[in-house]
Amino acid sequence: MTTTVLFAAVSKSDGASQGREQRRCNNCLGRGGVATVCRLRLAQRIYLLGGKDMPGRLRQIQNYYSERVHPRLKGFQILSWSSQEAQDGRFQILLEVLKEKLPADSCPSLLDVGCGLAELSHFLLAQDFPVDYLGIDITEKILTEAHRRAPAVRLECQDIFQAQSPYPAASFEVVYCSGIFNLELGNNDEFAASGLIRLAQLSSRLAVVNFLHQRTRRQFRECHYFEPEKLLSRLRQAGITATVREDYMENDFTIICEKEYREEP
Repeated sequence: MTTTVLFAAVSKSDGASQGREQRRCNNCLGRGGVATVCRLRLAQRIYLLGGKDMPGRLRQIQNYYSERVHPRLKGFQILSWSSQEAQDGRFQILLEVLKEKLPADSCPSLLDVGCGLAELSHFLLAQDFPVDYLGIDITEKILTEAHRRAPAVRLECQDIFQAQSPYPAASFEVVYCSGIFNLELGNNDEFAASGLIRLAQLSSRLAVVNFLHQRTRRQFRECHYFEPEKLLSRLRQAGITATVREDYMENDFTIICEKEYREEP
């Protein structure tokens, strides 16, 4: 499962009808941001499909999410972020981590899991932070739209959480994903713990992943909220060094998995 699929799937609507259906929400990205009613209704339908039919649920999410793709909608609208600011706010945390942890003149290989329209690549370019970017998603229609908007960006349709990863361990210096664990699936805590380990395995330097925070004051049953310390504990048990950033949004936090850097001879 990928970021865009699990977090951003919404039923088909045009921009105007989406605006009419918006309401206040602390779940889905901004400081007191906005979530669409249609997305919450979709999430409820997915949740009611039950925890044992994961392939069926994934197909259901893919179908609804594919219907959301429209050439006239902005990227954050397609991905159902509450605003451009909300989407870029999470990108900004990644940028700060990269600047802090990597050499100033580096151009790291970066895997964007659940890339959607690959807007992270545009954000980093605008911030003058070059990366060797690869975006992956499991929804082919959104990848087609992403390629139409940015033909030069490398994109692949892949699921890294299948039993056999399509990429070997330590294939990328940085692995990033956002929102992938937000939708209530019935097994989020275990999925997040095992998913974090897989993401860390794919990175040689950093894995950066964000989650909805348990401290969120207004919570919805369609979403899942995590306790940072529980995830950190699971990572420590797996021998993975990790820290947490929880100083940027009341409803969100970011886990940073870091591996020791060794200069090549």
